[in-house]
Amino acid sequence: MKALLLSLLILSTYSFADNQVAKVMLAKKQVTAQSDSHHRNLTRKSPIFIEDALHTGKNARAQVRFSEGTILSLGEQTQFVVNQFEYQQSSDASFEFISGAFRIVTGEITKVTNPNFKIKTPMGSIGIRGTDFWGGNLYDEDTIDVILLDSEHPIVVENEHGRVIISKPGMGTTLQKGKAPTTPEVWSDKKLQDAVKTIQ
Repeated sequence: MKALLLSLLILSTYSFADNQVAKVMLAKKQVTAQSDSHHRNLTRKSPIFIEDALHTGKNARAQVRFSEGTILSLGEQTQFVVNQFEYQQSSDASFEFISGAFRIVTGEITKVTNPNFKIKTPMGSIGIRGTDFWGGNLYDEDTIDVILLDSEHPIVVENEHGRVIISKPGMGTTLQKGKAPTTPEVWSDKKLQDAVKTIQ
């Protein structure tokens, strides 16, 4: 019986190790991860695994570095899920933003031809190629704003009602249920500063 339990423990350890895709670089105040029935408090150097649902509490901040250099920053009271992240055998990443605010600076995963990197949100999806951008519920929970901060490649924001391409840094769009993404426009300095403050 002891041998069986030990074997199961070893297999479980290997399974988690195989699924590790990132490490926490910063965890300020309450930052947690939920995967199946496992609930973990995250601190600096904590591992992040595929299917982890990340959550930050009030006034919390988190920053996660993926194996190939992609950086994910999370603001307070943010829910964000790492559904898939494959870099070695393919270029395939799938995240899900639920609420809060985030910023992504991509690493090597998008430096290939036609990378498959998408973020699902409650109001649409964001398709990514090598980029630095911010997204979140900036002023209310009923809208999701997205702004391209710096990039050699565009981001594609779309839902069942429409699709926009943002290729110029400083331009953003807004997602709202039942509506197409708004026509990209240059954000004011105040709006940009308000967005950046959420993940600082």
